[in-house]
Amino acid sequence: MRLLITLITYNRLSYTKQTLRSLWDTIEVPYYLVVVDNNSDDGTQKYLKGLKERGRIDQVILNSENYYPGKACNIGWTEGLKEYPQATHLMRLDNDMHFEKGWDTRAEEYFKTIDRLGQLGLDFDGGENKTPQYYNGMGITEWPGCVGGPNIIRRLVFDAGLRYSEERWEGSNSKLQEDSKFSREVKNDGWIVGHMDERLSWTFANKDNWNDFPDYYLKTMNDRGYDEHVKYIEGLKDGKA
Repeated sequence: MRLLITLITYNRLSYTKQTLRSLWDTIEVPYYLVVVDNNSDDGTQKYLKGLKERGRIDQVILNSENYYPGKACNIGWTEGLKEYPQATHLMRLDNDMHFEKGWDTRAEEYFKTIDRLGQLGLDFDGGENKTPQYYNGMGITEWPGCVGGPNIIRRLVFDAGLRYSEERWEGSNSKLQEDSKFSREVKNDGWIVGHMDERLSWTFANKDNWNDFPDYYLKTMNDRGYDEHVKYIEGLKDGKA
C-alpha cells in the first residue's frame, strides 16, 4: 500500500500540530502528504508553508475560501495524484485525529484480506459498540452506513469516478452530509464499506473539549444545522454548560 494522504485544515492550529505529530510518530507505510487548507486565518497557512519548505509535507494547497471537507478532499486527491500517480490508496484525514502505532499496517492488512473492501473508516468511535461483520476473519463495523471523516479508499474507487459531494452545508441536519453520501455511493458501487474494528485511531475533538475552540464549533455546528450542539456551545461561551 502506498498512501496519498489529504489532510484538511481549517483553523484549530494546535489541533493540526497535534494531528501531524501523531501521524509522523506512527506511520510506517510509504506515503505522500498533501495538506488542503480551507482559508484559515489563525496562523495555520504560515505554519503549513514552513513545513513545506522544510520538506515535512509534500504539497500545500491554500483555498481562497472555506470549501468545507468534501470539496477540499476532492481537490487534495485530484491534485495529489497528478504529482504522485503511483499511490494505490487515498486517505482523507481531518485535523483532529490521534493514531496509535500499527494503524497503517493494520489498515493495509484489511485491504489485502478483504478483496471488495472499498472504504475503511479509521475513527474507531464511529463503529464502537456495534456488531462487526467478519470477512476472512477480519471485523468491519458498518454503522451508520458511512465511515465519517478520516478514512482510506482504494485508488480503484477514485478511478471509477466516485467523489465527495461538494455542496455547502446549509444549516439542515436532515440532509445527508458529504461523508454519508460518499460512503453510500461507494457501497452502491459494490464495495464493502465499514470501520476498522480496532481502537488504533480516533478523533480527540469531542463534546468534552469543544470549549478549546468555541467559535469554530459554533460556526461548524450552526452550518450543519445541529441546533442542540449550537445551544450547548453557546452555553459554554456564556459559562453555563
